[in-house]
Amino acid sequence: MLISCRQIKKSYGDAVILDGVDIDICRGDRIGLVGRNGCGKTTLANILAGCLEHDEGSLLTAREPINIGYLRQTESEPDPFINRLEGQEETPGEFQRLVSHLGITKVQDWSQQRWQNLSGGEKTKLALAQVLASRPDLIILDEPTNHMDYQGSKYLISELNSYQGAAIIISHDRYFLDQTAAQIAELENGHIRIYKGNYSAYREAKRRDRESRQHIYASQQKEQRKIEAAVTQLKTWSAQAHRESRHKGDGIKGGKEYFRKKAKKRDQAVKSQLKRLEKMSREQIERPEKERRVNFDLNTGGKGGRRLLEASEISKAYGELVLFKDSSFYINRGEKIGILGPNGCGKTTLIKTILGQEEVNAGAVFLSPAARVAYVGQELPRDEKETLHDLVANWTLDRQKRTFQLLVHLGIPFDRLSVAMGELSRGERMKMAMGLAIMDECDLLILDEPTNHLDLYSREALEESLIEFPGTLIIISHDRYLLQAVCRHLLVFNHQRVSRIEGTVEYYLAKKPFAQDSLKSQAPAEPADQEEILLLETKIAWVLSELNRIKPGTADYIALDQEYTQLVRRKNELRPTKP
Repeated sequence: MLISCRQIKKSYGDAVILDGVDIDICRGDRIGLVGRNGCGKTTLANILAGCLEHDEGSLLTAREPINIGYLRQTESEPDPFINRLEGQEETPGEFQRLVSHLGITKVQDWSQQRWQNLSGGEKTKLALAQVLASRPDLIILDEPTNHMDYQGSKYLISELNSYQGAAIIISHDRYFLDQTAAQIAELENGHIRIYKGNYSAYREAKRRDRESRQHIYASQQKEQRKIEAAVTQLKTWSAQAHRESRHKGDGIKGGKEYFRKKAKKRDQAVKSQLKRLEKMSREQIERPEKERRVNFDLNTGGKGGRRLLEASEISKAYGELVLFKDSSFYINRGEKIGILGPNGCGKTTLIKTILGQEEVNAGAVFLSPAARVAYVGQELPRDEKETLHDLVANWTLDRQKRTFQLLVHLGIPFDRLSVAMGELSRGERMKMAMGLAIMDECDLLILDEPTNHLDLYSREALEESLIEFPGTLIIISHDRYLLQAVCRHLLVFNHQRVSRIEGTVEYYLAKKPFAQDSLKSQAPAEPADQEEILLLETKIAWVLSELNRIKPGTADYIALDQEYTQLVRRKNELRPTKP
């Protein structure tokens, strides 16, 4: 055993964050630490890492010292160690190996400007590599996949699976927890409960436990109602017996004594049932709380033309750094689009060009002038002294009311709306930013890493709401569960080009290696045919995704299968044969 926590308590003023936490951490453990925003996950991590003192309880270690690697949630500025690395003539070998596997190369050759313009994912990867390179006995990862691209997440999963030490993973990434956690520690109301298995097993166990407790509670309530009815009846009979003892029995030998004994028996029966009720009251389980749901009430404005957005041969570069070039795509009204690409490829820059915040170097971007756009970016309010009440002070009362109602539905307690923005948790700030962006009806909702800092319950609620959202949606996210559930079309960054792909993210990632291998073995197509081939590949991907959803043998399945054969034949005709 590396660390044993017993009755750990921590408070901030009158707010009790940890109220008797018990947890044992052994070598080889993979513990996913979950809970709602503000429940104390990061507080517990800081106590385990020795960065924060607990108020009460004991924290015992098997030996001294224990090497603990702690990845904190990425801040907006590079960590101090990054500044040290920048000034080193040689980058440590293990660190360089790790960042290379995470998708970052030639760190030792970076310029001052390059270090000052790190993306959120790059900062996370550099910090993570530094932690892993120290070869700790215990690694604590606080939201390690925030801003992390697919390649980085995939390598981190494999690294954790081969890691010999213990790992505590604070994450709201359901896919990541499913792939890495062997047990889930749920922190709720200051206490911890351990569940065996990964996140999906935990959710299933929670569901079964809630259903079981609800069944027991309902049975207890039914029995209690029966006893209460019996007590009422017995009290009525007892009162009647007492009346009879006073008026009956006259002239009958022993009559009064008979009725008095009868009344006493009724009284004893009443007392017996009352004691039974008291015992049930002491022993019965409390009514199970309904699982709290966060309500993202997303609306859309009026309809317009079918084509909402179109990019034609667009290119964007900063000096010699080319983000994308010669890229064309379109987005129709009502479509839900996921944007995929590695960290630093230009996903956020693409969004800024769509919003008109950045100019493209070549080509053109058309956004319907009738479109009402709502945008939620990665940057959260920091260090602001203003409260939400201050921000909306000049708004109409009706608009203020609607804003407050929306934010409460998002899961922010009403009293938190009077707290300075800089003092809110990251999850609260993300919900507030989302609420302010979507409070009015919109045609196009653009979300850049919307699930960063949101707890698991809020992520699931957001996912459900986005599925039902009737407008057009563009999402940049590394949350594969979210993209898989919501998006049926993709914009993919590959080799400095942005391409539209039909189908889900799971389908795209499954076929990607095979598609790349097949292209390597064939001669390139003529330039004139490239566009048609791209369109054919997109159509083929869409047909395959539809075939997976339709029952084989039906008329629709047969028609799509014939269309797939024709598309593949046409694509092969356009491919030149090898000399």
